[in-house]
Amino acid sequence: MISFNVITQGILFGLTLSLMVGPAFFSLIQTSITQGFRSGSQLAIGVALSDIIMVFIAWFGVSSLFATENAQRLISIIGGSVIIGFGIYTATRKHITETHRNIDSVNKFQFKHILKGFVFNIANPGVWIYWLIPVNVAVSHNRKIEQVTFLLCILLTVFTMDLIKCAIAYELKRFMTDRVITIMNRVVGSILILFGVYLVLSSFPFLDIPSISTSAQ
Repeated sequence: MISFNVITQGILFGLTLSLMVGPAFFSLIQTSITQGFRSGSQLAIGVALSDIIMVFIAWFGVSSLFATENAQRLISIIGGSVIIGFGIYTATRKHITETHRNIDSVNKFQFKHILKGFVFNIANPGVWIYWLIPVNVAVSHNRKIEQVTFLLCILLTVFTMDLIKCAIAYELKRFMTDRVITIMNRVVGSILILFGVYLVLSSFPFLDIPSISTSAQ
């Protein structure tokens, strides 16, 4: 029988990760407000898929390859560059209320949102580092079923919290005009650009900029 402690531990770890603020968090809120709950939830699926991959990598010990200084530098440069690109796109995008026909097309399944969530999350070195902690805690449990349950509870909690964020953000849309949403795009885009620049610069030791170790979603 699975210990209630294991489930509680997993939920608490998941809540901690979901409360962390990073590029995926801002993108999740911005996408839900500007393009609807369905688009936001698709982005959340992308984030969840990247989390699952990182858990497997850490679980099988391959994470040691990504923990090296050169690997972290490469992730920071590539991830930072991608986030800067998305930031520029978001910041320069002017929001105009769609027609009913266009809204219907936006609400359809779009793989680009899943890809965006996947890239934003996996490009953040802080998330890679974070997942090493719960995986190590999971391994400390004696039974395999407890280890799997612990990690599943974390993943499900994070995904559920991301969907809740999407729902809340979507409800806020009714109080926003096109001008307000456009301004929000500028703000979120600027934050993403700054985050991306920080990631790239932190990969160069001679600049003496502390690397990200705790920033996540």
